[in-house]
Amino acid sequence: MKLISLHVDEESYRKLKSLGEHMGRPVAELIREAIVGYTADHRGASGSLFDLEPHPSGALRAPWTRAEFLDEMLYR
Repeated sequence: MKLISLHVDEESYRKLKSLGEHMGRPVAELIREAIVGYTADHRGASGSLFDLEPHPSGALRAPWTRAEFLDEMLYR
């Protein structure tokens, strides 16, 4: 595990410490959990549009070629 230091405002730390006491967990554990959740939510943000699942709104009337798709996305 990597040791890091960070600065937070007093109010945020007070709330975090109170939450930790209420849950019976240390502040460091809550911060680690928050970091894992944040990075999981933002993983793959720079991936390809072709990796996305199709929207469940129904099938396309006609399949698009890669060129047609890019033309549509880039307003060509």
